Amino acid sequence: MDTNDRKRFGLNHRVQRDRQNAEFVIEVARSKLGRLRTPQTDSRFGVTKSHKSRMEHLDRDRKSLKAIADEAFHVMVEVYTKSADISGRPLEREQLWYANTNSKANEVLSSDGQSVNVLAWTHPGLQSALALGIGEVKDISANGYRLLSVKPRAKARFDSLFPDLSGVYQPGGAVRPRTTARPKTGLKAVKLDMTPDQVSAFISRMSGLMLVTGAPGSGKTTVAFQRIRFLYDQQDERQEHSRLVTYSPDLTRVFLANDNLVEHAKNLLIDQLNIPEFVVEPVNEFIERYLDHAWVFKHSARPRQRRLSRLESAARAAVLGLSDHYDLGRLWEVYERQIASRLESVTDAPWMTVNQDKHSALRTLAGDLSSHGNRTRIGSDPLRSELSMKAVFSAVVDSYTKARASMSAESGARFDTFFLQWLYAVYDPLSALMSYFGDMKSEAAVRMRRGTGDRVDEADVLGSAVKDWSDRLYGPEDRPWLAWLLRFALPETSEFGLKFREVPSAIGLALHGDQRWTHVVIDEAQDLCVAEASLIGSLVDPDGALTVSSDFRQIVSPVHGMTSPKALHVGHSLRGPGTDQIYLFARNIRQSRQIGRFLQGFYEVAFKERPSFDVNETLEDKKPQLIITPPHDQALRISQLVAVLRRSDVVQSVALIQINEDEQALSRLRSELANLNVPLAREWEPSGDGLITTSVERIKGLEFDACIVLGLEGVKSASLNFTRERAYVGLSRPTRRLGLIAEEYPSVLRGVSRDLFDVTQS
Repeated sequence: MDTNDRKRFGLNHRVQRDRQNAEFVIEVARSKLGRLRTPQTDSRFGVTKSHKSRMEHLDRDRKSLKAIADEAFHVMVEVYTKSADISGRPLEREQLWYANTNSKANEVLSSDGQSVNVLAWTHPGLQSALALGIGEVKDISANGYRLLSVKPRAKARFDSLFPDLSGVYQPGGAVRPRTTARPKTGLKAVKLDMTPDQVSAFISRMSGLMLVTGAPGSGKTTVAFQRIRFLYDQQDERQEHSRLVTYSPDLTRVFLANDNLVEHAKNLLIDQLNIPEFVVEPVNEFIERYLDHAWVFKHSARPRQRRLSRLESAARAAVLGLSDHYDLGRLWEVYERQIASRLESVTDAPWMTVNQDKHSALRTLAGDLSSHGNRTRIGSDPLRSELSMKAVFSAVVDSYTKARASMSAESGARFDTFFLQWLYAVYDPLSALMSYFGDMKSEAAVRMRRGTGDRVDEADVLGSAVKDWSDRLYGPEDRPWLAWLLRFALPETSEFGLKFREVPSAIGLALHGDQRWTHVVIDEAQDLCVAEASLIGSLVDPDGALTVSSDFRQIVSPVHGMTSPKALHVGHSLRGPGTDQIYLFARNIRQSRQIGRFLQGFYEVAFKERPSFDVNETLEDKKPQLIITPPHDQALRISQLVAVLRRSDVVQSVALIQINEDEQALSRLRSELANLNVPLAREWEPSGDGLITTSVERIKGLEFDACIVLGLEGVKSASLNFTRERAYVGLSRPTRRLGLIAEEYPSVLRGVSRDLFDVTQS
């Protein structure tokens, strides 16, 4: 028998085996579904934690069995594995695994002496085997799983199993291949098409910080979201040690920096990953809730009611929103100096006279507070602060407890109220904010220029902000910083007797029952300010997981964002060796090869460095097209281009995108397009029937079949901050077709090879 005959014999055997196993697992899954019974609740104890856990496992099993009963499985791998037995010794085995992309549990389906394994698609060994070449070995022993390594010797992916099996085998090739449907735009779970880079991130350690970065369209968001499902499904695969947290929806939160992505993210989580939508938290809404929770006594501080002009609002936002992680440390030092000074002057506190007959005990407490403020070292690390409320309480707990114990219940209640009011005056975040940013005259002016293009009087804007702060007024740009200061000032504990009375817990909003969030996900982290990033990252359980997706070349706001992940390390308490892992996704899987190559050329010219991503070689389409035409002719050219795109069978969604948002210009253009009978979606909306008309800032994170980008000619000379980055983001939104409309040849394209795009001049 020659080599080809042996290969064909092996392929025929596998096809017959897999088809029979598909029939077997469907029959067994249906039988098991019929036997599942919901455990009864003990009326004496109600719904206990143990009962809830059993219900969750039952629900997971039921959904997995239902998925298997409907479609059996989608992939097969034959593998050599090495795993740790109960005593920790390595155990080598040859195994046959199947997996269903919709299964959440690892099922062993047995009947009449036959057993078939159908794994959850999140299984780390399965994902490794799918990404490896035949005969390659993947060592995953460092990830903390019982499985130590995997080596595939054969694998297959199935398009269908009935009535005839259709799929691709390695080795062996295609069996009754089907034409692959064109993928739709939008957030998609990568699932069985992961690159090796994505798999490495996907199955990384089940705790610690995982930062996923890379080019637009490289799958950062979807892989970050899939880690949620992975942690739910595979936490039982961890090796036992003393600090294993539980991963569940109630203990998970997904923070989105971009409001446009909220609905898209919810759809991906619900429809493709079976994760409830309540885990999603828009950052702005959470910060507002957090501030309301933490700032108990505001001492007449209130939200600013005066409506600012758009330019002044942007300029104020730039002062705080363009800060870096160094500002966090310097602001904390200013805050500690304020706290120390106000503790020293405690003799003026109203609570000193609330109960005159206990003046001696109160004077002792005041002396301890003043002494602590006087002798304590000022620092810049909030986690090690000697002036946080927790540290101060520990220093004066004896005198505080004795003072309260000497009072009657009524006097104690009055003392608690006065003491809490005084405490919030000591730790007033607005005063610290004004002290730090109000003195930042030179740096504030630079930030305003970068954010507004030198179109405001910087001194006047800063003076106006300082006046508002001194009048106890704060705006939306201030909220993250006020919340950040209180996050590290307040104690984390909520236990009575371990903190000053009535003081809220700094992590109160991050608790479900008595458990802290174990998994926090931040998407598009570059669009957060450093205060938001530090606060959110600090809320996860020290033994839990923090997953962050970001591309610091995709900052779109000229007044709000961060250029590195360093702020995430300010205040997070994740522990254990090797808690930080960074994964760079190197392949753009969103766009056609032609758009990807053009994007590489633009990246190299705009950012003066080699692009860190590869193009998608599997999707061919047309080159990007630059149309140079005067402003009065642009509407006609756009209408013609839209008409051509609409006739294409690969284009369903078309977006017209401004690089720098100009409301008046877009309004005029929409009127001209309407006169030319171009169907239009609602202005600024990221979806809808007709041509979508919006800006890069509003479209961030989304994708379309075709995009027409306006304003590229002004990129190189623009005075606004992050204009290059916005152009880069705009050019990376389309999957199939890209059109550029400009009134002159964009100087930023002069270094880009003309082989990468076509030029039409009217």
